[in-house]
Amino acid sequence: MPDPPEGGAPANPPAPANPPTPAGPPAAAAVVNGKTERELQLEKDLETERGARKKAETDASYLADENKRLKDTTTPAKKKSSGWVFPDEEE
Repeated sequence: MPDPPEGGAPANPPAPANPPTPAGPPAAAAVVNGKTERELQLEKDLETERGARKKAETDASYLADENKRLKDTTTPAKKKSSGWVFPDEEE
C-alpha cells in the first residue's frame, strides 16, 4: 500500500456522517411508532386503574376470609395430652 501524500491526509477520506433528518409532523411519528402520546398516556392510566382494582379485590378477598375465620364458631382442636398432668393442664 502506498504511503499517504505529504500533508498527512489519507488518499480516501472517510464518508461524512449522515446529517440528522428533520423531524416530521406529529401525525407522521404516530404512523411510524403506532401510537400517539395521548394513547400512551391513556394506556398508562389504564394500567394504573387495573392495579388499583386488583389491589382492592385482593383486600376485599382477604377481609372476607378474615371475617369468616373470626365468625367461625367451631372450637379449636384440643391439645393432645402427653400423659402427664401438670397443675396448669388440669381439667
